[in-house]
Amino acid sequence: MITLQDTKIFIKNFAEHSALNKNIKKEIYAARKNDLTGMPGSNDNCWRSTHKYKCEEELLKPVNLVLSEYLNHYFNKTDIPAQIIYWTNINNFGGGNLFHTHYLAGADLAGVYYVQAEGTGNIKFATHEQMYFMIPPHMPNAKMIAHEPKDGDILLFPSYLLHEVAVNTSAKKRITVGFNIKLNLQDSSK
Repeated sequence: MITLQDTKIFIKNFAEHSALNKNIKKEIYAARKNDLTGMPGSNDNCWRSTHKYKCEEELLKPVNLVLSEYLNHYFNKTDIPAQIIYWTNINNFGGGNLFHTHYLAGADLAGVYYVQAEGTGNIKFATHEQMYFMIPPHMPNAKMIAHEPKDGDILLFPSYLLHEVAVNTSAKKRITVGFNIKLNLQDSSK
């Protein structure tokens, strides 16, 4: 047996998320108050911002936690230098994100940290073969997978992986911090 492609989604729940989420929510709402429109090109019913938070060091703890697990799994290391870029999303009622990837952002990995998400809809992942129904339904790996997030969940996945965020049908706002990671690795194909 030869593995052609190994696509793993790393999922953790950050143990200290209650304190972090309380602090970052205050900062997110303050940033939105000062910039009601957010970034241009955001989805309907979504406020998006690249505001840098005072609690950034705390925010990066769950990101670094799941990144360390990824690096240990694939490279048997936990300390490869990486550039992390993050942004905030607030999905109001009716807000969601259609299938997309982060490949064109020049990222190796992408992810999301859930500040407030329980009951606001899942995130769904698909390969191109699943997206275009190329795998017969009776065969392994034919179905897309979904994750119903809890507050404090953090997900990390390859930037090329297709994913969508369900439309928020709850009265509660879905608050997330998305991120892209570029690893400082040498090209091993040479």
